[in-house]
Amino acid sequence: MKTIKNALLVSSMVILSANAFASAAVYGDYSVRSNNKTIKTATVDNKETAYKIGFEKLNQLKAESGAALSNELALSLDSFKEKNSVILNDGAYITIQEFMNKQGNIVYQGLVNVTYSYSQAN
Repeated sequence: MKTIKNALLVSSMVILSANAFASAAVYGDYSVRSNNKTIKTATVDNKETAYKIGFEKLNQLKAESGAALSNELALSLDSFKEKNSVILNDGAYITIQEFMNKQGNIVYQGLVNVTYSYSQAN
Protein backbone atom coordinates (compact mmCIF):
# COMPACT_ATOMS: atom_id res chain seq x y z
CA MET A 1 0.00 0.00 0.00
CA LYS A 2 2.86 2.37 0.84
CA THR A 3 4.46 1.68 -2.56
CA ILE A 4 1.23 2.59 -4.35
CA LYS A 5 0.97 5.85 -2.40
CA ASN A 6 4.56 6.70 -3.25
CA ALA A 7 3.98 5.92 -6.93
CA LEU A 8 0.87 8.12 -6.99
CA LEU A 9 2.71 10.91 -5.22
CA VAL A 10 5.61 10.79 -7.67
CA SER A 11 3.24 10.65 -10.66
CA SER A 12 1.29 13.64 -9.37
CA MET A 13 4.46 15.64 -8.84
CA VAL A 14 5.66 14.90 -12.37
CA ILE A 15 2.33 15.86 -13.91
CA LEU A 16 1.96 19.04 -11.86
CA SER A 17 5.53 20.16 -12.54
CA ALA A 18 5.22 19.75 -16.32
CA ASN A 19 4.44 23.46 -16.70
CA ALA A 20 7.79 24.29 -15.13
CA PHE A 21 9.48 22.72 -18.14
CA ALA A 22 7.21 24.31 -20.73
CA SER A 23 8.79 26.92 -22.98
CA ALA A 24 7.90 29.09 -25.92
CA ALA A 25 9.55 26.65 -28.32
CA VAL A 26 8.18 26.57 -31.84
CA TYR A 27 7.76 23.12 -33.36
CA GLY A 28 8.42 22.21 -36.97
CA ASP A 29 11.49 23.04 -39.03
CA TYR A 30 12.91 25.31 -36.32
CA SER A 31 15.97 25.09 -34.12
CA VAL A 32 16.42 26.61 -30.68
CA ARG A 33 19.21 29.13 -30.41
CA SER A 34 20.69 30.75 -27.31
CA ASN A 35 22.72 33.88 -26.92
CA ASN A 36 23.62 36.49 -24.35
CA LYS A 37 23.54 40.25 -24.26
CA THR A 38 24.54 43.06 -21.95
CA ILE A 39 22.14 45.98 -21.76
CA LYS A 40 23.56 49.26 -20.50
CA THR A 41 21.49 51.59 -18.34
CA ALA A 42 21.85 55.33 -17.86
CA THR A 43 24.92 56.67 -16.07
CA VAL A 44 24.40 57.98 -12.52
CA ASP A 45 26.48 59.43 -9.69
CA ASN A 46 26.43 56.46 -7.28
CA LYS A 47 26.55 52.67 -7.28
CA GLU A 48 23.32 52.15 -5.35
CA THR A 49 21.28 54.04 -7.93
CA ALA A 50 23.02 52.20 -10.77
CA TYR A 51 22.11 48.84 -9.19
CA LYS A 52 18.53 50.02 -8.64
CA ILE A 53 18.14 51.09 -12.28
CA GLY A 54 19.68 47.81 -13.45
CA PHE A 55 17.31 45.81 -11.24
CA GLU A 56 14.30 47.76 -12.57
CA LYS A 57 15.44 47.11 -16.15
CA LEU A 58 15.82 43.38 -15.45
CA ASN A 59 12.32 43.22 -13.96
CA GLN A 60 10.97 45.06 -17.01
CA LEU A 61 12.63 42.52 -19.31
CA LYS A 62 11.22 39.61 -17.30
CA ALA A 63 7.69 41.01 -17.67
CA GLU A 64 7.87 41.56 -21.45
CA SER A 65 6.35 39.30 -24.09
CA GLY A 66 8.54 37.40 -26.53
CA ALA A 67 7.88 39.92 -29.30
CA ALA A 68 8.77 42.84 -27.02
CA LEU A 69 11.95 41.04 -25.92
CA SER A 70 12.83 40.49 -29.57
CA ASN A 71 12.66 44.25 -30.13
CA GLU A 72 14.47 45.10 -26.88
CA LEU A 73 17.32 42.71 -27.68
CA ALA A 74 17.43 43.92 -31.32
CA LEU A 75 17.02 40.43 -32.77
CA SER A 76 16.49 40.16 -36.50
CA LEU A 77 13.81 37.50 -36.57
CA ASP A 78 11.52 37.16 -39.56
CA SER A 79 8.18 35.80 -38.39
CA PHE A 80 5.87 36.57 -35.51
CA LYS A 81 6.30 32.95 -34.35
CA GLU A 82 10.04 33.46 -34.08
CA LYS A 83 9.73 36.84 -32.34
CA ASN A 84 7.15 35.51 -29.90
CA SER A 85 9.39 32.53 -29.00
CA VAL A 86 12.04 34.70 -27.30
CA ILE A 87 12.45 33.93 -23.58
CA LEU A 88 14.93 34.98 -20.92
CA ASN A 89 16.85 32.11 -19.39
CA ASP A 90 17.57 31.86 -15.67
CA GLY A 91 20.79 33.32 -14.40
CA ALA A 92 20.47 36.99 -15.39
CA TYR A 93 22.59 39.30 -13.25
CA ILE A 94 23.53 42.94 -12.84
CA THR A 95 27.02 44.39 -12.70
CA ILE A 96 28.21 47.97 -12.40
CA GLN A 97 30.72 49.72 -14.62
CA GLU A 98 32.62 52.61 -13.06
CA PHE A 99 34.27 55.18 -15.30
CA MET A 100 35.16 58.84 -15.59
CA ASN A 101 33.02 61.06 -17.81
CA LYS A 102 34.21 63.98 -19.96
CA GLN A 103 33.89 66.37 -17.03
CA GLY A 104 36.27 64.27 -14.91
CA ASN A 105 33.56 62.92 -12.60
CA ILE A 106 33.32 59.28 -11.57
CA VAL A 107 29.99 57.84 -12.78
CA TYR A 108 28.37 54.42 -12.65
CA GLN A 109 26.40 52.48 -15.21
CA GLY A 110 24.32 49.38 -14.61
CA LEU A 111 24.94 46.44 -16.92
CA VAL A 112 22.09 43.93 -17.17
CA ASN A 113 23.54 40.61 -18.33
CA VAL A 114 20.97 38.23 -19.79
CA THR A 115 20.96 34.94 -21.63
CA TYR A 116 18.02 34.31 -23.92
CA SER A 117 16.68 31.59 -26.19
CA TYR A 118 14.47 31.66 -29.26
CA SER A 119 13.34 29.43 -32.09
CA GLN A 120 14.46 30.22 -35.63
CA ALA A 121 13.48 28.62 -38.92
CA ASN A 122 16.12 26.42 -40.50
